[in-house]
Amino acid sequence: MVSLYLAAIGLAVGLALDALIVRLAVSPFGDEDDEDDDADVDEEDVAEEDSAELAPSGALAAAHAEAGTLVLALDGSRAAWTRRLLVVAATAGLFAAAAARYDDASHLAVVTAYICVLLICAGTDALSYRVPNVVTYPAIVGALVVGAAMPGADIYEVLAGGALAGGVLLLPALLTGGRGMGMGDVKLVAFAGLALGFTNIAPALLFMALGGGLVAAVLLVSGLRKRSEPIPYAPFISAGVLATLLWQGAAFVRLA
Repeated sequence: MVSLYLAAIGLAVGLALDALIVRLAVSPFGDEDDEDDDADVDEEDVAEEDSAELAPSGALAAAHAEAGTLVLALDGSRAAWTRRLLVVAATAGLFAAAAARYDDASHLAVVTAYICVLLICAGTDALSYRVPNVVTYPAIVGALVVGAAMPGADIYEVLAGGALAGGVLLLPALLTGGRGMGMGDVKLVAFAGLALGFTNIAPALLFMALGGGLVAAVLLVSGLRKRSEPIPYAPFISAGVLATLLWQGAAFVRLA
């Protein structure tokens, strides 16, 4: 019964998340992190992006995001509705799955908040190669507070998880200059390490690597993506963390 309640709540939350994802994808909120650190945004670009929200036709709006990619329109097009349905269905399903795995109300509240963070970052990265600081910074602080205050959490394991996860992605981000792995990805995976803790972050990193590598290989072999074109990595980070949250638990609780 709790799963049904959470699924219903997830439907409403999913609609709000979809609107927020698109808003963050097309409009800069502070200094956001992109795959292409050399891309520039000026007031004219932002105006063009905002006008895309009202575009009446087309599956894709020719709105120029910071990474120079196309973002989905906010109109009633089929692509926009497909995106909205995916976000709503994912939110409702993940909320229901979390309710089935977590019995404690406080644990469930934190996990559903983590789910929202991961869905937002996955969505903005998939739409415009942007992992917003306005989401990752508060999420990192929140995970630290949870790790310090939540019964069952060990702050040292929480910090070790964040350091391990962030360090693993920091090196490739520095080596590629942000073109292959952006600093936004590093911040997101650091949050993941803090949320999962040192013990749980290892399987999450494995899921990320396997999922990202497999999809990248398929895209390159099929010709859908060229080697010079970036592939958003936040969706794979989010998928790995979500799988671990529902399988093994978080930094403050181990699931049987």
